[in-house]
Amino acid sequence: MGISRSISKKIALVCMLLTFWSVIAVVAHQHSSTTEASTCSICVAAHSASPKINANPLKATFIAVSTIKAQPVSAKQRLVIFALTVRPPPSV
Repeated sequence: MGISRSISKKIALVCMLLTFWSVIAVVAHQHSSTTEASTCSICVAAHSASPKINANPLKATFIAVSTIKAQPVSAKQRLVIFALTVRPPPSV
């Protein structure tokens, strides 16, 4: 069990390092000309326009179905409920 745990930790560390390296590479990459930037897949994805969604949402009308008026609870009733739900310490 100890060997598989250390291997999985090493694999997780490698994955984390690869993820951080790719993030740094994406953020820090530059192009010497605009023609290179136009063929770079990262730049094309970053600067492409997102598609417009043509949706007409329906107007919702909310109607109150019923209301509930809570009855007041006394402190004594709350103490009984608390006493029933809390377990005492075990006896030795």
